[in-house]
This record gives sequence, structure tokens and C-alpha cells, in this order.
Amino acid sequence: MDKGFIKRSPLRFCLLILAPVLALALTTAGTAFARSFAILAEGGTTVTTGSEGDTGHIVIGGLVNINGTTTKSLQITIAYQDNFVDEGSPLTSFICRLTNPADLAFSGGLPVQAATLTISAGDTCFRTIDPTFTFSNVGKSLSFRSYTKGSQTRFKSTSSTLVNGEGSVVGNVAILGELEPSGFGSPQAGGERFITGSGGAVDTDDSGSPSGHMAMAGLIQLNPLKKGVTIGSAKAVDVTIDYEDFFFGQHLACHLIIPGDVSYTLSKGVGTLTLTVGNAGECDTTNTGKFIKFDLYVGGSTGRIVSTSATLVDSDGEPIDAPAIAGEFSTPGGS
Repeated sequence: MDKGFIKRSPLRFCLLILAPVLALALTTAGTAFARSFAILAEGGTTVTTGSEGDTGHIVIGGLVNINGTTTKSLQITIAYQDNFVDEGSPLTSFICRLTNPADLAFSGGLPVQAATLTISAGDTCFRTIDPTFTFSNVGKSLSFRSYTKGSQTRFKSTSSTLVNGEGSVVGNVAILGELEPSGFGSPQAGGERFITGSGGAVDTDDSGSPSGHMAMAGLIQLNPLKKGVTIGSAKAVDVTIDYEDFFFGQHLACHLIIPGDVSYTLSKGVGTLTLTVGNAGECDTTNTGKFIKFDLYVGGSTGRIVSTSATLVDSDGEPIDAPAIAGEFSTPGGS
């Protein structure tokens, strides 16, 4: 072939572009690439030391970045709630925030692996109703069996050594969850998003009674955070929240439709989301100024929320102050 033709033709241009790409492919062949995943899990619990009958709920949500069997980064919230047998308030309910990549470890080969989530010294655990009261779960863990096909993973709990806010072991757990790839886009929670959540909840006069449940769903469109601004607002909101407890006459139903009901913080995909009742007519029981707050995790179009505190009250005026609710905050194209 005429060398002059190669110099003048588009072939030379293509070779110049492809050469470094091919070189990179050859040097990285066989190497796993780190990928961001959203985690979401929910289940039931029983305390195995201390008071019998101390049953409740546990939820997990957040973001993890995994390269093969190595966790590169991790931001996870665990919320636990029980029915506080023999206590006047839900002192045993707790929140744990995990940020150490070494907390999540895998063993075994795909598609079935063992996964362990262990709380380390840099993580924090505190009472849901009193964040100033911290306690240690260092070295305590949740263990799972995970099942992976392609980019999707499902996992089921196998054991627990976590302790609650009173030091009792939450030894029996039945937790089901999933790891899904984070969506494309920036971690700024833009666009209209579905918000969903469910889990356990109990009000303060239900000591020793079976826990109740809370669920919500709706649509929220956040206003983008401006430079230098740390608290954001919503352009539009329509969210339905329901709570039912063991006593059928005690409940709460809210329909939030005022954009001012929503506020949030967000930095590098991690922040908080707060829903506050702005008008007495939004709930069937007066809750004006009452709120429920979540840890917020955003990976592009995919988001997760985990409840961390609440001041909502039910129909008999009792606070629902220690919920354990987790769910999604994702665009229609995310999950």
C-alpha cells in the first residue's frame, strides 16, 4: 500500500486515536473496575439477651463502591427500632452510620458469596431519640449470603452480633436486601424523583406491644443547591405518609403538597432530607411543624433514604419518634 496514502487518509487518523485506547485495554485486561452501587434492605429482629419479646425492625441504605471483592468507599446508615419492653420510651432504638470501606467484606466466588458488614472504630451509633447518647458497636456485625448475576445482587441475613442502645444483643434477624448499580448523572439529586419508604414504627405509649408500620410514596422535585448554599428546598412535592400501630384506633395519615414542606442538604452525594408538615390540613391529626428526617444518598439517578429521627404524632397525640424506614429517592429511570 502507498505509504503516502496512509499519511493522507482517514486510516492514519483512526490509528492515532485507537493506539492509546488499545494499549490501555491490553494493560488493564482482566482487571475489575470499581463500580458504585446503591444498597437497600429491610427486615425484622428479636433481642436474644435481656427482655424476651423485644421484637422490632431494621433497615439499611446507602452507597458503596466495589472493585471485585474489595470495597473502595462506603456510606451506609442502619436504623433499628423495637417495641422497648419494660421501658417507658424507645431507648433501645438506634442509628448507626458507617463510613469505613473496610466495614464491608466479601468472601468466596461468584455467584454465591458471604458478605459481612462490621462496625469499626470510626463509625458512630446513637439512640434515635437522643443523638447525643452514643454507644459502641465496634467489632459487631451483620452477616449475609449474597447472590449475584450480572450487575444485580440480592442478599439475605445469616447472623447478627449488633447490640441495641441498652446493650442487649439483636441476635435474631431476618433481613432481605439488594445491591443495584447507581444510575448515571451527577450526585445532586436533580430532576423529579420518586420517593418511597417503608418499615417499622411505634409510638411512646406502646411499650411491650407489637410494633406498628409506616409507609410513604410520592414525587419530589428539588431545587438545585446554589454555590455556597448548604440547605436546599423543593420546587414541587406530593407525598403520602401513613402510620398504623398495634392499636387499630391509633394511626396517622398525611398528604404533603406544599413545596416548603421539604428541605435538604447534599454534598458529594451524601446529605439529609427532611419532610415537615406545613399546614394542619395536610394530616388527619394536627402535626403542623412536626417532621420526619432521613439520611439521603444519591448516586446519579439512583437514591436511597434511611430515617434518622421524627417528631410526628399519631391520633392519640403520642410521638412516633423512633421509626426505622428506608426506601428510594430515584428518578423514573433510576431505581
